[in-house]
Amino acid sequence: MNFRPVRLFLLITWEYLKRNVTLVIGSVLIIILLVIFQTKLKFFQSSDTIRVGLIGTYQEHDLPIEVTKLLSSGLIEASSDGKIKPNLVKGWETNNDATQFKFKLKDLSWADEETVKASDLEFTIPNTNVSFPDDKTIQFDLQESFSPLPSLLTGPVFKKGTLTGVGPYKIKSIEKSRIFITKLILESKDNKFPNIAIRFYPNEKIAVTGFNLGEVQVLMGLSNPKLISSNSLISMRQTTDYSKIVTILFQTTDPLLSNRSIRQSLAFKTPKIEGEEVANNPYPPQSWAYDSDSKKYLSNPEEALAALERAKASLPSDKFNSELILTATPNLEEVGKVVAESWKELGFDSKLRVESGIPQNFQTLLITQSIPVDPDQYFLWHATQTKTNLTKYNSKRVDKDLEDGRKIITEDERQANYFDFQKTLLEDAPAVFLYFPKYNIVYLKKVEPLLDKVLSP
Repeated sequence: MNFRPVRLFLLITWEYLKRNVTLVIGSVLIIILLVIFQTKLKFFQSSDTIRVGLIGTYQEHDLPIEVTKLLSSGLIEASSDGKIKPNLVKGWETNNDATQFKFKLKDLSWADEETVKASDLEFTIPNTNVSFPDDKTIQFDLQESFSPLPSLLTGPVFKKGTLTGVGPYKIKSIEKSRIFITKLILESKDNKFPNIAIRFYPNEKIAVTGFNLGEVQVLMGLSNPKLISSNSLISMRQTTDYSKIVTILFQTTDPLLSNRSIRQSLAFKTPKIEGEEVANNPYPPQSWAYDSDSKKYLSNPEEALAALERAKASLPSDKFNSELILTATPNLEEVGKVVAESWKELGFDSKLRVESGIPQNFQTLLITQSIPVDPDQYFLWHATQTKTNLTKYNSKRVDKDLEDGRKIITEDERQANYFDFQKTLLEDAPAVFLYFPKYNIVYLKKVEPLLDKVLSP
C-alpha cells in the first residue's frame, strides 16, 4: 500500500497549521464559544422550534392559560354555548340537592409516563371536602348546594406540587429573573408538534421591541396590534374572546348614580365601539343562559334623554352640575375618551381618569372582566359579595335568582332563573356591557405552519 499521498497531505496540513496558528486557534475558540452559547442560552433554535412572546409577569404557580393548556387539560370542558361535558373523566354523578359530586377518571398518563391517580390531583374549593375513594374516583362534598361545581373543573390539572400535566407538551427548562419567569422551553411529546420557546415581557412596549428585534416570531395577546408596523412579512389573527367582557360599572351608592334613571340615561347614551362586537348583556350571545329578548342599551340618544327627564323629576338640579368621573385602565384609555365625550352631550361634566389596577373608590369604572364558564354570576352581583360586587348593587330579586340558580340541577329550570336575573339586572342598570374584546396574535408569515400546530392541541 502506498502511504506517500497520505504523508504528503499530513505534511501540507502541518505546514498550513504552523503558518496560520493564530487563525486556527481563533476558529477553535469561536466554535467552543458557540457550543457553550447554544448549550446554556439556546442562542440558536432548531427549525422545528417556534419562538413565542407573551405579555405579563408570571411565576410558576400562575402561568397564563396560553401555557397551561399546552401542558395539560381539565377534567371538564365547556362547549361554545357554555354547556359542560366530560374531558379527562368518563362522567360524574351528583345527589338530589347538589351537595355531593363523584367523578370517574379515564385511563391517563402524566407527561413523566406515570399513571394518573385521583390522589395525584389537588383542588382548592372553599367549603368543600375533597376525597379519593379509589384511584379513579374524586369525590366533592359541599356544605351548601352548588350545581355549577363541574364548571370549576375546566382548568388544566397537574400532578400535585408540579407542573407535570397530561397535555402534548412538558417543560424542558425554566429561566427566571428573581421570582418571575423570563423564558420557558416547552418540549413536544409528539413529533407532529414543534417545540416552543416562550419569552415573557413585562409590558406591550418591550414585547413589541422584542418582536421587532427578532427575539420572538409570534406575539400573543397584544391588546393594540397597531403598535406593530405592518409589512408583507407579518400577519395577524383576531378572534373574539367570549370569556371576557368590557364593562362600565356604576357605583350604585354614589349620590348621583344611586338614581336608576341616571344610570339608564348614561347606558343608553354610551356609544357602540367601532370594530368591536357589542355585548349589551352579561352573557355571550351563544350561551344557553342568554336571553335574546333582554333590554338593549348603547347608542340610543332618544331613550337617553327620556331617562334623563325622569331623573330630573326626582333629583335636585344641583346634582347635574357635579363632576362625573370615569376611571379606566390604561389599555382602555381610548375607549374611555369616547364614552366620556358622549356623556358630556347629556350635560354632565364627565372627565376621564386613567389608573392601573382597580381603584378602591370610583364613580364609574371601565374595565375588562372575566365571564365565568357557568351562568352563575353570584360573586359579581349578589349583595353579600362585598369584595367582588364592585358596584355595591343590591337587589333582593336578583339575589334570589342567583341563589336558586346554584341549587337547581336541571338546565331548563336554571335557564328560567337566569332569564329573570338578566331582566332585573338590565332594568336596574348597575353596569353597561360594552363589548367582547378581541384576542390578537401577530406573527411572521414564515412560521404560520408551526403556529397552526401550536394552536391546534
